[in-house]
Amino acid sequence: MKPTPEIVLNNGFAKIVFEMGPALPPGYGQGSASLVGIHLLLLAQEFNRAADVRVQENAAMRALFADVAPRVHGSLGTRLSDACKRIDSDLKISALDENNTFLKNLLIELHACIDEAGDRSLAQRILLLLSEFASARQVFLPPM
Repeated sequence: MKPTPEIVLNNGFAKIVFEMGPALPPGYGQGSASLVGIHLLLLAQEFNRAADVRVQENAAMRALFADVAPRVHGSLGTRLSDACKRIDSDLKISALDENNTFLKNLLIELHACIDEAGDRSLAQRILLLLSEFASARQVFLPPM
């Protein structure tokens, strides 16, 4: 067996939640053990997809910005154009998260701008994009 991070984290979850937690006295200790175990389970799910999710989200936001930047006037339009030119060359999660946060803040600003302008089709497009982002980050808890 090759101990991949997913296997180690899932085994840690099972040990804590099904063996160690129940052996503790009822109350705070058991609850804390269960919470740590669930965190390990969620981390195992996030491990394999973390970079892909962030790269996909960043690319989707840049594509949207490239499409709408010519129609947005002023500083925001310039910043949208500039954001499209960036690439995710550093694939460390911390770097991808930094880019993702920057792009999402720009998306929020764009959404506020188009909301004021009353562009319902672009607002719907942004909401659909955000829905897709949420689906890609969905976590699954096993039945207990």
